[in-house]
Amino acid sequence: MCCVALLMLKRRVYRETCPSCPSARPRPSQRRGAAPAKKRNSAHTSTYTLMAAAAAAARVYTCFLLTWLITKTNGKTPDVPVTCLFSEDCILPCSFKATGGEEVQWFRQNDLVYSLPQGSDQPSEQFVGRTSVSAQQLALGNAALSLQRCGLQDRGRYRCRIIKGKEEDESFVIVKVEAPIQSVNVEITRLSGFEEVKCSTQGVYPAPHVSWTTEPPTSLKPITRKIPNRLGLYEVESKLKKLRDRSSFTYICTVNSSYSTQTWTTSLTETVINQISFTSKSYSSLTWTGINSAEGKDLTIPCKAPWVTQNFTLTWTFKLTRTNKPTVICTYDSWTQLLTNQWEGRAGVDALALQAGDGSLQLLSPLSAENTGTYSCTISSLQRRHESQTAVNITALAHESERMEVKPGSSVQWWIPTVIFAALAVTGAVIVGVLKLKDDCLHSNSTEKDRDSHQVKVTVTDIEAVSEGSHLTADPTDEHT
Repeated sequence: MCCVALLMLKRRVYRETCPSCPSARPRPSQRRGAAPAKKRNSAHTSTYTLMAAAAAAARVYTCFLLTWLITKTNGKTPDVPVTCLFSEDCILPCSFKATGGEEVQWFRQNDLVYSLPQGSDQPSEQFVGRTSVSAQQLALGNAALSLQRCGLQDRGRYRCRIIKGKEEDESFVIVKVEAPIQSVNVEITRLSGFEEVKCSTQGVYPAPHVSWTTEPPTSLKPITRKIPNRLGLYEVESKLKKLRDRSSFTYICTVNSSYSTQTWTTSLTETVINQISFTSKSYSSLTWTGINSAEGKDLTIPCKAPWVTQNFTLTWTFKLTRTNKPTVICTYDSWTQLLTNQWEGRAGVDALALQAGDGSLQLLSPLSAENTGTYSCTISSLQRRHESQTAVNITALAHESERMEVKPGSSVQWWIPTVIFAALAVTGAVIVGVLKLKDDCLHSNSTEKDRDSHQVKVTVTDIEAVSEGSHLTADPTDEHT
């Protein structure tokens, strides 16, 4: 309805602001077969037509934008996505403004998961003994749910409900469960009566994507099978026929997780010397993750090699989000046990844990401006390389006078007023342009009328001689113009 009203308003403004410009409905003089408009007004007419169309388009765009915003938000905050690791504990966030005496309820779809205090309704059997909410954190306005030993059956949409008297607030969490890739192996098999190159991985969810390449490049036709086991995790095998008559050839298998959080690459190189075949393998893995934390709170960024190795090197680097040049935080060599730390007093690693391949980095009292960015951990050994990239966001602590509490059910979002303001600014600019053009058009009409009032066509009669007393008569055709 608002769009129709705007279109009607546009037509009205179009007819009233510039009488000499063509409107949606022909003027009486045009319907009676009057002569077309003068060419000297064509520039004003074309410009005004374009400006009027732009104004109408801006109004219609604003209408549709506001309608979309109302439909999209629907008075609720967006769902929060959370990815839980298979068989590990997971935290589902939920915050509110604590005033005391709140009741907390967690639901998965319509099934009760947890309630505090406990009422007559019992949690679903699936969640009995696996969920909890910290009473200490609840008093601070944190009703986060701890979900233990996550399984595939825990996926879904969760609802956090805060009840205070007659008031209720709700927020939603979308839970995904992932069983990450632990290893990728490439080997040559002869089980099918001929030699094949097989790439395999086990215990992965969702089913990963497998691709092959070779050096030198060649055409490949792999056969890939993805079969779930009794737990719902996938066993993946991808095979292709071994190419013959090659003195040196490398097969490269790349496995990507469905959530795009991991990339594993394993290569097998076969070299034939004097009819004797030699093979070698190399492994590399890359993982991505993100961590949110608050200023002043110590934070641990995980990095652990997915394989057991004796001799390796570890390198931690940091890159600010506003720059592209990484800086080295610390390095470690397991052979010499030499540890160098450029961020002494600000960050560090556990020397004992390093010997077991755990190179997790601990940030001490991080600050938002200095520690928000991307942290990269690289563990390298003979024919093996693991890289972990973690995007860390440190939230600055606001002063008490600057804090603004937003309820979970509130529809206040910073981008909504920004978009509305931008749309109104565009519409206002177009309207100003139309009004200015209206003044120019009216001024042009006034000038044309004054010019026409001073132009008089005359003719000299053929009967009378030209003299000082000759009569001048107006052109009769001018009376009808």
